Amino acid sequence: MAKRRDAMTAAMALVAVLVVLALGFHRLGPRANQRAIRADERRIEDLRSIAQAVYYLNRRQLPMPTTLAELPQSARMSLDDPVTNAPYGYHPKSGTAYELCATFATNGNAPDESGLDPHSSFWTHPKGVHCYQLDVSQTTEY
Repeated sequence: MAKRRDAMTAAMALVAVLVVLALGFHRLGPRANQRAIRADERRIEDLRSIAQAVYYLNRRQLPMPTTLAELPQSARMSLDDPVTNAPYGYHPKSGTAYELCATFATNGNAPDESGLDPHSSFWTHPKGVHCYQLDVSQTTEY
């Protein structure tokens, strides 16, 4: 009788583990979706690095760059999309304002899931082309 109860408990534990695994894989989605999310996270990291480079140029009282190619190249900064290798969009506006653009594969409306500050929604984005409006005269840390 005790062996039967132990076998039944083991079977229920196995079923519980399998259900939890199945739910976890369902929540993660297919591999292609995970690759798209990671690529979008990389795009955000790249855009943040570009924004910081523009900010520090301005802090050193250097002129606003007219193209991304004018930025000092850092080993950690990429000016091109990680999937398509197309350059990110950079459009200087009047004064210290500019915009950075990228084409996103997913709807990135959950900054806490992408490793970004959960209290900031600045880097959220819709699927497709999205441009961020930035201004180096603002003290906001991107």
